[in-house]
Amino acid sequence: MMKIAIFGGTFNPIHNGHLNVIENVLKELNPDKLILMPTHIPPHKAVKDLASDEARLEMCRLVASQYPSVEVSDFEIKSEGKSYTVNTMEHLHGIYPDDELYFVMGSDMLNTFLTWVKPERIMELCTLVCVCRSESDRKQSEAKAEEIRTRGGRCILIDCEAVEASSTEIRADLIAYNTSFGRIPESVERYILENGLYNFDKTKYNSYREYLEGILSEKRFNHSLNVADEALKLAVLNDCDREKAYFAGFVHDICKEIPIEEQYELVLRCPLNVTEVELHAPKTYHGIAGSVFLKEHFGITDPDILSAVRYHTVAKGGMNLLEKIIYMADLISKERHYKDVEYYRDVTHKDLDLGLYEAMKFSIEDSISKTRTIPTLTLDAYNEYTLYKQSLQGETKK
Repeated sequence: MMKIAIFGGTFNPIHNGHLNVIENVLKELNPDKLILMPTHIPPHKAVKDLASDEARLEMCRLVASQYPSVEVSDFEIKSEGKSYTVNTMEHLHGIYPDDELYFVMGSDMLNTFLTWVKPERIMELCTLVCVCRSESDRKQSEAKAEEIRTRGGRCILIDCEAVEASSTEIRADLIAYNTSFGRIPESVERYILENGLYNFDKTKYNSYREYLEGILSEKRFNHSLNVADEALKLAVLNDCDREKAYFAGFVHDICKEIPIEEQYELVLRCPLNVTEVELHAPKTYHGIAGSVFLKEHFGITDPDILSAVRYHTVAKGGMNLLEKIIYMADLISKERHYKDVEYYRDVTHKDLDLGLYEAMKFSIEDSISKTRTIPTLTLDAYNEYTLYKQSLQGETKK
């Protein structure tokens, strides 16, 4: 009698977190065979930037080739409609009627298991294997596992140290930076790049690239490229228009290095309200001037883009998604090396509004330390995101 483990998932793409699960299951469960089962259409979530079925199969095959007892099944990929676990288990039971089947899942899936399609039948066909990534994770999973056992199911828990690897963020990095930063196997990343998966065509902005390269210093030009890339990543993570985010990030500093007198003349022509505090703060001019320059010299009329460029230095209350993204991309672009920038990046990638709270706090503290005025726009933004921070802490908004 063989012991067969089944590990299903979207695998979009398969990454180091998945490899960690595979290796722990092989070690702790010691199955004769582990089957990777890419889903066709996940029943529990919508997936953006979903690679083709064949591409996800091939990425899984590249990983499986590293382990003698691991193979890949295309059963769910070839099935019509959504990939329900009960159908997969029925199929595998038909192939291996005398063997033991073990279905591998995370704690989040275990918590919802009893709401799945025909959970009782799944429990008849296989043993559930829950991968626990922390002590608290295990305690919560043990309670759910006991509930499943009382209903006649079999469920075992396997400890598996967490590996920081989010499929969504990996896709965002591949789209924006053409790299996973080491979070997927080299063979998989090579396949992704060679086949143009998870990409974004930046060449359509070559004319702007040539223009900016001609008017900006090398340092400022590289910053603009980096802000565009980070804005693109944040757009992917937050479901914002990617074209607008990349372009606005690219041109946000278009007036940064023109003479301050020319910036001021552009500021005076800005149709968006300019406060007295801003008029007495030349360091804020270039964002306001940039929004005017883009409209007058390049015919850019998109209000979202113009507003994102205009407010990227001061922020404001009630910012839309693109404005938030450009403000934060400017603050955390990859060449930035100030104290705590890695913390700001991490927070922002997980929660854009929480990142804005940290940014507003940083901005106001910095202005106070340098005896600078603070526009009421910035204070409005600070108050808005402080209320958001308080809501996360369970404090009452008043």
